[in-house]
Amino acid sequence: MNCDPSQLRLYFNEFPQPPPANVIKAAREALREANRYPEDKLVGGLKNLISSYAGLTPENVHATSGGEYAFYELFTRLVRQGDSVILLEPTFTSYEPILKVLGAKIRKLRLQENGYRWILDKDELFSLMRTEKPRLLVIDDPNNPTASPMLADEDLVREVCSSFGGYLLLDEAYTEYAGYSASKLVPEIDNLVVFRTMSKAFALAGMRVSILLATKQLIESIEGFSPRFELSRPSLAAAVEALSDPSYAFRNADFIKSERERVRRALRPVNGLKVYESFTNFVLMRFNYPQLIDSLKIRLMRPTFDRQYARLSIGSKLENNCAVSALRDSLNSDKQSAKA
Repeated sequence: MNCDPSQLRLYFNEFPQPPPANVIKAAREALREANRYPEDKLVGGLKNLISSYAGLTPENVHATSGGEYAFYELFTRLVRQGDSVILLEPTFTSYEPILKVLGAKIRKLRLQENGYRWILDKDELFSLMRTEKPRLLVIDDPNNPTASPMLADEDLVREVCSSFGGYLLLDEAYTEYAGYSASKLVPEIDNLVVFRTMSKAFALAGMRVSILLATKQLIESIEGFSPRFELSRPSLAAAVEALSDPSYAFRNADFIKSERERVRRALRPVNGLKVYESFTNFVLMRFNYPQLIDSLKIRLMRPTFDRQYARLSIGSKLENNCAVSALRDSLNSDKQSAKA
């Protein structure tokens, strides 16, 4: 197959195809009223659909613009100067800058490599929680960038939340690819917050629709602080249309899961490369010869926790074929020179 790996966009964790025509049409038609602020009924309609999708009620839902802003809204409600916050290491990079601005005291729990997965040591977690008494514990589940499941068990979520007086934020950005969620626990657990997004399986990254799921009291606190108009008319219209029939998101997720495993199988025999199991729309790879990563023709995301690793997003079949060929050809031909 002829391809130019330098043109591949497999480092942003986007879905490789646009949303269905009806979703695009809804966003386009919303532009006809771009001179008007969104009506409350649009926001209410979206909250109704999100709550149905997540198995909750509208009072448990806050829809906002983009993950970073959702975290900002939540953290400013929960964290004060000097509060202890526990993050994983590695983890999604957007949490820490916001927490530092708020003056939080950040403690990190290092994930451990275990075969083809990364694991959260539960004994270490509970020990650190007893010592730190955190105001906030943030767990991206599945984890970014390792693509591994972290808690992934409702009883464990209950145990964690009951063991301290702070809040647990579960970032479930990849829930459609993982096949599990703790969102239905929100009504019974006062200190649980779940983050969701429509940027992945719903193929709406450009619409910036993100979701916080929490108790009625916390949602009211967040929305009392937030600007009135957080999502644009096109974003609201696209999200409403997408959630009116979310079956396409499930098909998208099935496609990505199938391609994800095909890519892993194709890359596993490549010399000097370890490809980890994934519960997301990307795969994490460890390079025996990390100096080769910068010379690759394909652009990869380089996690900051260790330069030996790189992350490859799953794209279309043609894009994935191109990426696999680029990695295989480059690493197999350069292995001997890297050793030298």
